[in-house]
Amino acid sequence: MYRRLAVATAAVALLLGGAVAPAVADSPAPVARTSATAEIPNVVDVTSDNYAQVMEWSQTKPVVLDFTADWCYWCQKEKPYLQQYNTADNGAWVWARVDVDENPALSRQYRVRGIPALLNIQNGTEAGSRLVGFDGPTSLRNWLNRL
Repeated sequence: MYRRLAVATAAVALLLGGAVAPAVADSPAPVARTSATAEIPNVVDVTSDNYAQVMEWSQTKPVVLDFTADWCYWCQKEKPYLQQYNTADNGAWVWARVDVDENPALSRQYRVRGIPALLNIQNGTEAGSRLVGFDGPTSLRNWLNRL
């Protein structure tokens, strides 16, 4: 029940397109555009400026596009588990956070209708399944294990 309410609330906010949450920092951690031998970060905040670079990284290892927002209750509940699993997996996948309020074009591009939404990106395209909503740490861990 709570999950449906959270998904419905997020969908309404996305449809309205308004900036519900105040803007966080305008510039996420800098992303270096260097050779393919450069180290790929484990966590990155995705913007339109670094989106192409993130897709390049997906050629090397899986990228989990995490469509989220500061005001989203279930996104905030899921966040510490994503951090924990990303650390435990020692960089096996990139946690690429996409703030839906700051990046509405990416939300439309991937047809994200509810948040939190996790997309498995490999070789520059969506591969396999999505995980929409947060049903708890066990289902999240199982989804990440299938990347």
